[in-house]
Amino acid sequence: MNRHPLIAENEEKQISVGLPLLLCLSMFTTWQMGVMLFSGKTLSIGAKTPIPFALDSNVITALVAAGFIIDILFLIFLQRHSVMTARLSISIALLSALMFYLPFPPHIAAMLFYIQAFCCVFLIGSLIAVIVNLLTEKAAMMEFIISLISSGCLIAILQNDVIPIPFGVFRGFTIVSLAMLLLFFCKMPRNTWPVYVKKSDGLVKPKTLMVQLFTLIGFSSVIALFGSAVAYSVEHGISVYYLSSAVCGIILMVLWERFHIMPLKSASVMLAIGALGFLLAIASLYVPKLSLPACALLGAGAISGISSYLGVVMTKQYPSRFITPGVIVLGFAASLVQTVLLHALRDNLTLLYVVYLVIAVALVILYLLLEPYLGYSLRGRTLEDLIMAVAEETDETAVPEPVALLATVSGVADISKIGAELEAEWAEGENSPHVLRMRNLFQHKLSPLTRREYQLADCIMRGQRRSEIAEEMGVKPETVTKYTNQLYNKFGIHRRQDLFRLSEQLDREWLENEQL
Repeated sequence: MNRHPLIAENEEKQISVGLPLLLCLSMFTTWQMGVMLFSGKTLSIGAKTPIPFALDSNVITALVAAGFIIDILFLIFLQRHSVMTARLSISIALLSALMFYLPFPPHIAAMLFYIQAFCCVFLIGSLIAVIVNLLTEKAAMMEFIISLISSGCLIAILQNDVIPIPFGVFRGFTIVSLAMLLLFFCKMPRNTWPVYVKKSDGLVKPKTLMVQLFTLIGFSSVIALFGSAVAYSVEHGISVYYLSSAVCGIILMVLWERFHIMPLKSASVMLAIGALGFLLAIASLYVPKLSLPACALLGAGAISGISSYLGVVMTKQYPSRFITPGVIVLGFAASLVQTVLLHALRDNLTLLYVVYLVIAVALVILYLLLEPYLGYSLRGRTLEDLIMAVAEETDETAVPEPVALLATVSGVADISKIGAELEAEWAEGENSPHVLRMRNLFQHKLSPLTRREYQLADCIMRGQRRSEIAEEMGVKPETVTKYTNQLYNKFGIHRRQDLFRLSEQLDREWLENEQL
């Protein structure tokens, strides 16, 4: 199926990053959450290892706010320079961390820490920009899972709940993490960047889907903060929370690599478990023994921090330069919401946890609605790729795309031609990928679609609405309705949910045939 030239050009620039570099990238989450985020009177939440110098929380708050604001402005106007900016930010943070080994007075040491805090916040935007604009969908999903596993284990250790951690270990860990991050960004091309869409390009914006995805990003950012806030209030809660998220990451990886179960499908179950964690947190206010089990369940909901991957999905369909700044704005807004709620409801934890629970349930519902579209995007194979047979156009007003046909039949009446050809090929012992796919088609009694019907199916499963499909196909909305009815009749289905299930089933069989 022909794609828009802009989309095709940007996909050629995407990078499939290997496991070692993804592990380097995952160190940012560990550095951010394990060392920087919870720094105050002590370096870790366990409160067993005091920082050997005083920190002003007001200064840190101001630096965080300034970092977010400057980050947003940078992404709007200078986003394509994210790789070089990340290299510079990490180098400054690394240099300031190395200077901790020098015998500076406390106020100089505190200043060095403030520099790291600002660089940590400012680096968020460049890191997300690189993931959204340069990595493939599968690489972005793999980075998320690896980050869950590695950061979950390391952050749990850094909380001083497992073993005592002296300040020197934190200092050394910071240097190693920053060095690994610098290695990742040095491996990224500094002059390769996608082309952003302009109105003159004629690319259709899936407005409804993008609004829903941004809403999902906002909810997931809030819930990630909510879960850690609840765990923070429980002794050993943070360690249990992050160990649980690491276990969930391992489960996602095994199901994906061993059983070919998409992480997005497994994530819906884990998000629901995370929502149950807030319910158990409410119960723990009356039964304290439930506190740690609640933290364990909340750790499953830590997979809600999937914002970067959702940005990749949006950029794949409509490469706008405002997607990454939008993700950062929502993350900043989530921090403000969390701060306001804690300030307003600190003395009424039951009501606070109920608010958390309501938002968590809303997140689960929204995710379940969007999961089919996300799964289709991650699989990356259209129905035409799976069926590999194209029916002749019967609509004289339709203009088929100028691509070569691998098989040409004319509708439902000619499905027997496929069976006759396959029987002859099977008799000859041919077992080519094309024959296997056509065998699936025949076994499912599916009629090949016309080129326009394949395009329609792709638009539907990419989340476009009727008016958006009409604009992309160059027809009237009423014609889209007619094509949709024809499509559903050929497959014997009645809803788009059935279309998603059929596509997923064919994709699973396609993978099985590829492994033969």
